[in-house]
Amino acid sequence: MDDQTTRQSAVPVYNIKAISHLVGLLPVTLRAWERRYGLLHPSRGDQGYRLYTEYDLRTLRWIKNQIATGMSISRAVDHLNDLKEKGLDPADGQKSVIVDNSIAIQNISHQLYSSITSYNEIMAHETLRRAFSVYSVDQVLSKVVTPTLVEIGEAWHAGNLSIATEHYATQFFMQHLMSMLTTTMPPTRNTTIIAGAAPGEQHQIGLLMLVVMLRWRGWDIKYFGPNLSLDGLPAAIAPLKPKMLLFSATTDINARELLKAGELYAMFPDPRPIFVFGGLGFRNLEIPAGLPGIVINGSPEETVKQIEDLLEGLPVGI
Repeated sequence: MDDQTTRQSAVPVYNIKAISHLVGLLPVTLRAWERRYGLLHPSRGDQGYRLYTEYDLRTLRWIKNQIATGMSISRAVDHLNDLKEKGLDPADGQKSVIVDNSIAIQNISHQLYSSITSYNEIMAHETLRRAFSVYSVDQVLSKVVTPTLVEIGEAWHAGNLSIATEHYATQFFMQHLMSMLTTTMPPTRNTTIIAGAAPGEQHQIGLLMLVVMLRWRGWDIKYFGPNLSLDGLPAAIAPLKPKMLLFSATTDINARELLKAGELYAMFPDPRPIFVFGGLGFRNLEIPAGLPGIVINGSPEETVKQIEDLLEGLPVGI
């Protein structure tokens, strides 16, 4: 792994509830493994909570896979330590294996589409559980959930899926994403981001995925939901002192409503936030000169990276 990936793998981003959910193990099991076998050494947050890294997550997944083959936990830990001593840490190499395994992740997306469109909720949840047990949050949302949503949307537009099925799928993913928000640890970064959908905009899954990914990275992002009115917004969020306002719109009409935010920009107290816009509604629109904002469109992973680069590159006081 390159230096940047190594640094990201060492950042504590999961609390014990979150990592237990991703690995499929009870918190009491993780604590017992830590105590009895010295497996993992999570850092502690301000309130004493255990905080785990992406590297820890890959390690736990590897251990669980060894146990699934019939190996005992003690033997699995010994085997892990032997591999580390030989410079063959399986958690270090896990990321490259996952990235190259594109066929498998595409199959998972197809399985998810099939289970959801047949209203098999148990199978849909199991498919997602298996995806999260192997892949990172970013990869599941970008390469499993997003393609599934695109496929569902295309099938509906082509008349191959009913509107009821499309609504069912939307609610399934909304519930899952909202559940993921509740399992994140308290923010580890002081920067505050406000996220919401444009006035009149009801589509929010794409934005919610970004919110989940940023929250799991430790950003203090506050989600205001769909159809966010701009009236009184500066005064309402001024106490939060946000550095960024993240808005989305899927239609030209809703995007144009968002661009009226330029009229409110002067109402924000210093230091004023930067505006980031995303969604299909901005494909053919330009940001007014008086509004310091930027349009970002791409995959969820690409968009999150651009947002983080933008935040980390901001001068102090902006």
